[in-house]
Amino acid sequence: MNFQLIPVSPINPISQYDPSFSENQYIGIAIEERSKYYFWAKGVSIEIAQWEYEQIKKNPKLYYFSTMLKLHFRIQKQIHLGGIDGV
Repeated sequence: MNFQLIPVSPINPISQYDPSFSENQYIGIAIEERSKYYFWAKGVSIEIAQWEYEQIKKNPKLYYFSTMLKLHFRIQKQIHLGGIDGV
């Protein structure tokens, strides 16, 4: 099992003056276990593809069309639905 802490944050420095900035700045965990990949954040775990795992390790910033933004929205969706997808 491999895992790495991923510091997620918006790329726009002006965002830090926005009250929602703290909601969009958090630590996630990228997990590789037995050729499966997961991302855990905010109490929710989702299964991800290998290319997503590699991309978020390289670039954990939230901005338009980033892999991290896509996963951020999947995490938010699971939180609002109250369910857990993946692990």
